[in-house]
Amino acid sequence: MTKKKKIVLITVPVLAVFIAAIVLTTVYFCTMNEALDYVEIPVKRLDSRFTSTVDNTGSYLGHPDLVLADDDTLLCAYPAGHGKGDIIMQKSSDYGDTWENVSATLPDSWEKSQETPTLYNLHFKDGSSKLLLVSGCPSWSEDDEYYANGFNCSVSSDNGMTWSEFENFYGIEWANSQPTKTEDTDISDPYSPNYDENGKVLPYDVIVSMSSLTQLKQNGEYIDAWMGTFHDYDFYNYTSILTFDENGNPQWSQPKKFLHDQREIESKADICEIEIVRAAAPNDDTLILIGRGNSRETNSLISISKDEGETWSEFRELPYALTGDRHKAEYDASTGKVLISFRLVIPGVKRNIFDNSNFTGGYWVAWVGTFEDLISFAENGNKTDKLGEALIVLGETNDGKADCGYSGTICKDGEFVLVSYGKFSKGAKNPYIMQAKFRLSDVL
Repeated sequence: MTKKKKIVLITVPVLAVFIAAIVLTTVYFCTMNEALDYVEIPVKRLDSRFTSTVDNTGSYLGHPDLVLADDDTLLCAYPAGHGKGDIIMQKSSDYGDTWENVSATLPDSWEKSQETPTLYNLHFKDGSSKLLLVSGCPSWSEDDEYYANGFNCSVSSDNGMTWSEFENFYGIEWANSQPTKTEDTDISDPYSPNYDENGKVLPYDVIVSMSSLTQLKQNGEYIDAWMGTFHDYDFYNYTSILTFDENGNPQWSQPKKFLHDQREIESKADICEIEIVRAAAPNDDTLILIGRGNSRETNSLISISKDEGETWSEFRELPYALTGDRHKAEYDASTGKVLISFRLVIPGVKRNIFDNSNFTGGYWVAWVGTFEDLISFAENGNKTDKLGEALIVLGETNDGKADCGYSGTICKDGEFVLVSYGKFSKGAKNPYIMQAKFRLSDVL
């Protein structure tokens, strides 16, 4: 007996859905934008043998910084969460080959930190040094337990073995001690604090404090003073000068809106997370500023100062090869090259037609060039032919999202150690802390 063949009827609605799925899938892939395609210089990928995991607990870990103490100890600090959370610290005594969690030894006041910590090694004229950790205290949302409270500062005088408890600067206690606004108050003064509707001084709402900390010179010689930078939610950028009193206690000067004369471009671009680095000799009288353009209406921006940050040149846009977030620069004296680690972000470009964001990224990268290249950008903009030597891809997120790339960056004897965060492995559900350790000759 012959079996009857089944006849499968595809209804019109089902067919329409099937066709629509094919069309939408085609449109999705045809409108995909790859951030690296916009980079104007050669792109190199760091081989995986030069990377390793510092910390991966499965929970969200992000926004690390890194410092090299005078005894060659590496210290890496980051929050247990997105920006806010208990500070975690890792220690390496073998320049990043192995890491040890030393969080149990940290001060109690480092718990429930409000923002990503930053780390610096300060060298004084008398030959001594101190390590510094700073953590901002921004308000996150109206119903959040965190609120604007200036910034916290902690110091170590023994290469990170012990740390002082947090000391707060320009927070609520300071604001309550300040006089209220009067008719004679000059709110246009760059040093003027912010006021509420009743004329009461507000604490500083500090974000990424200190995104950079640059030792200053006087008459060509280094002095025991450092210029720190941070920004607030209105994208005003501030400097505060760090000095120490006779007892070795940190003193921070009244914050100053230091881009006051360039407020138009500062506001349009929402410049923030500024990095300031001093060029190497013979250009060591030049400070180079690189800022994130958070509005995504411009590329990242650059400016230079030849008077220790008192005045800054007109901002110029950087090429795509240097456009992104949270730039951290480190000089390699053995090659004369400067490496700038950052999160690559191409503004004004959707990842695909269905994407709601106005940028594309997903990469932790490092630009390699010279200080002369950077000065040329600042003086000539993108018209210069010195765009850098290469862009190194250090990590790629598994979902293409730009939640990565904040990093600490160290170079010793020509060998770089960098730490950052991201979902860099295929199965990662949350960002974790990854290290890249290499020489430029390993990549270029």
